[in-house]
Amino acid sequence: MSLPSFQAQALWQRRFHYYMKEAIGYWQYAARSNFLGFLLFLVIVSSYYYAKILQRLPTDYPYLWVVLLILVPFTASSPIRTLTRSADRMFLLRVEHEMGAYFRSALRYSLSLQAAWQTIALVAVWPLYHHCTGAGSAVFLLMLALLLLFKLANGLASWQESRWVREQARRLSTGLRWAATLGLVAIQFAYGPVWAALGAIALVILWLLSTRPVRKYGIGWDYLIAREKQQQARLYAFFNWFVDVPQLPTRITRRAWLAGLTTWIPFRQQSSFFYLYMKTLLRTEMFSILLRITAIGVLAIAVSDSLTTGGVILFITLAISLVQLSALESAHRYTFWLEMYPLDPAHKPGSLAFLIWLAQLAQLCLLAIPLLVHAPLHALLVPLAGLAFISLACGVFLRRKFKKNALLEA
Repeated sequence: MSLPSFQAQALWQRRFHYYMKEAIGYWQYAARSNFLGFLLFLVIVSSYYYAKILQRLPTDYPYLWVVLLILVPFTASSPIRTLTRSADRMFLLRVEHEMGAYFRSALRYSLSLQAAWQTIALVAVWPLYHHCTGAGSAVFLLMLALLLLFKLANGLASWQESRWVREQARRLSTGLRWAATLGLVAIQFAYGPVWAALGAIALVILWLLSTRPVRKYGIGWDYLIAREKQQQARLYAFFNWFVDVPQLPTRITRRAWLAGLTTWIPFRQQSSFFYLYMKTLLRTEMFSILLRITAIGVLAIAVSDSLTTGGVILFITLAISLVQLSALESAHRYTFWLEMYPLDPAHKPGSLAFLIWLAQLAQLCLLAIPLLVHAPLHALLVPLAGLAFISLACGVFLRRKFKKNALLEA
């Protein structure tokens, strides 16, 4: 490739076209599994109960905590999808000075997508803010414009951080960005957008002055490629809920603080699959996703104002987690080492179903804590119904599904 013939914009368009073609193909599988219908149902039910909660909520409710919890992550988190590949550090290094158009397109795509999610987040919290303050539509547009400027500043800062040499400086800057975004969003919704805009100008100037002496690369290829692999792996992990994704890499985390959970499993052939899949659950990203789903469910139940709302949230959380955990079946589909040991495949369906039941039982216990605090005695019926739900789902439906898939594989 000669230097004059290199077209950075054309390279971005080819890679983006391939990326979108692959993503649309996987989204079709998601649509066939009725995921979009379930998502629409979840939005409708959530909107209904949201409106019911607002009718009973006092106007002096501390809305700011809810606003910060929802808006700050959407504003401060600014990963950039560059679609870079491992070979780029070798083949594109000599045309690095001509890659401006490529990375500008990557920045525009990333910020546009994140701005859309940020707008949806603001739309979600706006009824609560309007209920407590009485703000009108003009204020909404002003708030949205200022939040989009915050997002733009975070995106540009994130790009500059990718060029830095020292990882410590990058982490420090990221932490300060999150803290600054938290403060600015709090000022915006507590004192008004004018004060937030003045604070943002002061913080941007301070950030520019403090990061000026930091050593930089032209383009931080290693960092960008590593981040791109992480983001693509998360996308593959999501699509793996609906269809087998052969490109999905396995990310292993030791988590020594959980290793003791497997010591009580008896050393016998019948427990081999249970041991294997418990290790897989505890050491992969699936455990982190399960923790995040549980934490969101616990928080949502804690702020709900009625037993009915809390019960609905509990069952929705269990259902979402059940879909996620059912993907554990495909974790070792291509592990040929299992064929070298005298393991009876008939034990796999029952072991998997029992492990998922145990994980959901632990989740149910955590979800029941905020539900039963200061609740009447009959509130115990909700966790008992949840126990019946996971027992039926795991003991009957998942067990049959795993048996059927095992026969097909055989």
